[in-house]
Amino acid sequence: MRDFDQRWYFRRLCLLIAALVSSHPLFAAQNAQLEQLRAEIDARRAEQVEVLSPRNFEAAQQAYQAAAKEFERGRNLERAQSRVAQGQAALKRAVDAAAAARQLLSSVIKTRDDALRAQAPKFAAELWSRGEDRFRDAMLENESADTKNAQKRAAEAQVLLREAELVAVKGEVLNRARALIAQAQEAKVEKFAPRTLQAARRYLEEAEQEIQRNRYDLTLPRNLAAQASYEARHASYLATLIKSVLEQRGEEAGVEGLILSWEEPLKRMASSVDLDVRFDEGVQPALKELGEHVQQQQQELSRLKQELQDREEQLASLTTELERLEARLGGVSEERVALQRRVDAQERLRANVVTIENTFTSNEARVYRQGDDVVISLLGIAFPSGRSAIDSNSAPLMSKVRQALALFDGASISVEGHTDAHGSDSTNLILSQDRADAVKQYLVSNFDIDPERVSSIGYGEARPVSTNETAEGRARNRRIDLVIHVTPRH
Repeated sequence: MRDFDQRWYFRRLCLLIAALVSSHPLFAAQNAQLEQLRAEIDARRAEQVEVLSPRNFEAAQQAYQAAAKEFERGRNLERAQSRVAQGQAALKRAVDAAAAARQLLSSVIKTRDDALRAQAPKFAAELWSRGEDRFRDAMLENESADTKNAQKRAAEAQVLLREAELVAVKGEVLNRARALIAQAQEAKVEKFAPRTLQAARRYLEEAEQEIQRNRYDLTLPRNLAAQASYEARHASYLATLIKSVLEQRGEEAGVEGLILSWEEPLKRMASSVDLDVRFDEGVQPALKELGEHVQQQQQELSRLKQELQDREEQLASLTTELERLEARLGGVSEERVALQRRVDAQERLRANVVTIENTFTSNEARVYRQGDDVVISLLGIAFPSGRSAIDSNSAPLMSKVRQALALFDGASISVEGHTDAHGSDSTNLILSQDRADAVKQYLVSNFDIDPERVSSIGYGEARPVSTNETAEGRARNRRIDLVIHVTPRH
């Protein structure tokens, strides 16, 4: 017979024998015991038995691995069964030894857990390694029932693990601040920003002291370390800024440039909220004016929140009244239908306003309620200077306007034109009317809106929404307001 045929028959014979063995009831029972041993090993590992009884646990694992190999070969099932029994016995010894360790050596076990939570292997690797070696020695002595030496090794391990935990806690909380301070020192920051760098060192020192006092409450140390990091970065920034100023042509010119650089962001901030601040008396008046404006805006926000709450309560009252009428009258009545329509209309209006607000960016339009009307104030609409024709660049904005108006099918629309205060009153009034007429014509021609639904009026510079003292404020005043009359006008 050829070698190929011999090999083929031999493989088939092996497969047949393996199939016969695996189908044998004894094999199936022993295989179930092996799987049970594996599951028990995994469960005990999760209970830290592997750490608390390392020798016995290792013996259980080795017995399992040997039994698994015997089963794979399908040869000596009795030997495999013996290995499983050995593993089960070793695992039981491990569980018993672990229970004894938890009674006798509970303190060092807790210390080790604390060190792990503090990430001691990462932040205090050397101390952790030494402590872990002593801990293992203590567990091995406990397995041998040598109580005296187990306690001795546990005490040594506890000292090392406590120190590793402390180093790890400091490392976790303080390392970032330490690194930033070290970088600042290396960059000679102290020459230009000594007070700020000293503040960083002081916060770091306080954080270390707090950790030393109580390593288990890290809230305050973390806050102090964060402040130390901030002061270190602040010092580096100040040093870089001061150094660049001093390196400019002439110290006086450099200082002037520094002060102007401080004023510029304040000026932009003020302009964004329609304030025309001045710096001829320093930055303090400007800061005061900005602070007062913020306070006023907060008060206005509170008022609007209260108004919203009142409207919600009004809507809830209408809903309650509707339910009361329905319970009293039953079925459908004209009064109930009218009230339901009012409730539905309010809900639709609120939803539509939210939709429109999300359609436009803050530079394109401002959307707000004005009584029962909805106003879309088009800030982004563009007209060539002194002219009333709508610029082609406004096409994307007008497309959004079309989507918004489609939510109020049948409502009448007032197109209001507004200008800034530059130019004469009469010129601005005529220009605002021409632009309002141009937008009206655009709506009628491009949006297929009934001309009878649209009116137009120009107010010139009479109704500003911002200051005319800044370019940004004047840009806001040059606008078209689309007033959507949701409730029919009489």
